Amino acid sequence: MPSKSRQTGQAGRHGSSASYRAVLTAPGAMPLVIWSLLSRLAFAMTNLSLLLYVSAASGSYAFAGGMTAVSLIGTAAGAIGQGRLIDRFGPSRPLLALTAAYGPLSLALIAMVPAQHSPNLLLACTVLAQSATQPLLAVASRAMWPRLVPADSQRQTAYSYETISTETCYLIAPAIAATLAAALWPGTPLTLACGVITTTAIGFALTPAAYQHRGGDGTVALSSRHPHAVLRRRGMPILLVAALGFGTGVGFVAVGIPAAATALGATAAAGLLLATWSVSSVLGGLTYNRRPWPSEPSLRLPMLMAAFGLLLCPVFIGGFYGLTAAMILTGLTLAPQLTAQNALLDTLVPPHQVSEAFGWITTAIALGNAIGQAASGALIEHSGHETAFCIAVFSVLGSAAAVTAGRRSLRPHHKLPRTTTT
Repeated sequence: MPSKSRQTGQAGRHGSSASYRAVLTAPGAMPLVIWSLLSRLAFAMTNLSLLLYVSAASGSYAFAGGMTAVSLIGTAAGAIGQGRLIDRFGPSRPLLALTAAYGPLSLALIAMVPAQHSPNLLLACTVLAQSATQPLLAVASRAMWPRLVPADSQRQTAYSYETISTETCYLIAPAIAATLAAALWPGTPLTLACGVITTTAIGFALTPAAYQHRGGDGTVALSSRHPHAVLRRRGMPILLVAALGFGTGVGFVAVGIPAAATALGATAAAGLLLATWSVSSVLGGLTYNRRPWPSEPSLRLPMLMAAFGLLLCPVFIGGFYGLTAAMILTGLTLAPQLTAQNALLDTLVPPHQVSEAFGWITTAIALGNAIGQAASGALIEHSGHETAFCIAVFSVLGSAAAVTAGRRSLRPHHKLPRTTTT
């Protein structure tokens, strides 16, 4: 059997040979793709829907913001536990068990918000409903691709699709949530999102491909005795640094763009700039999949990170035009960075731990995002948006330097198991 490094190298050299159509129409893939896509769209609506609903009911954006922060961080942390369950039992049983708890809890949360229950009770229900029990089809979907497509350019294309579809959902979902909340009832988008998440989780779990995936091999018992075994895998700490650096940079920019637009007298353009950022990310992901560069995967990620940091520099020149240029240019690097992280994860972690590892990556990105947003807000308040962007550039470049220094550990070091096609 050819080594993982040789197959990864072939994927890097022939990234353009696999079309999205070939991947999405692989045997057993289409039902999973449809359910996970609908779930992604609903998940992308959740945080804004919760913010709109709670703020309308309580009259406090501060409390609503606290609720969404708890939801965001808790959901990311829950990805680790769900990843471990999926690694051990396959996706069907964990998703069905989580959904059985998530449905009633989400309904309870929706009912409690207008009743003005105590803040602590609402926060506790949010943690349980939106964090501890919310079925994350992004984790389950990521776990299925090694069973559906071979570890060549098709696997690279599958991970590219995962990233691009997520970006597209986050581009569309806020508009849907805001429109439904304004036109109907403030709780409409949250109710719809929770219903879709519940339905799609059940649908995904009952697809033949997901149901036939019964979990890991005999080495799972070993991993269950060592809760942090994934973190001990060579290369995982460096990949987590990359994920944390990526999330921090995104957090800085997400807060810095509205502040910069306001300072330039173009407050209304902030939403358009952020939308441009997402569109650019999708285009960057599509282009990157056709010809990944450089060919060495362990070098690809730090170079993309460095490009992200350097391409932020136009914000310091040219006023609004410089801001727009930075959004377009940095957006082109976002989806490729996530795709590169996914591809490297496959080479660093054996199949029976890959879902948990993906959960750790998701958590690192969310934690970095929270750190970036908090730090950016504080810097803007005291020193202006220029200082926040300056720190963002140094933060991203510092993370890129750390990943470059440790990139030897990102080189493949285990054999690829036989791919199972369902």
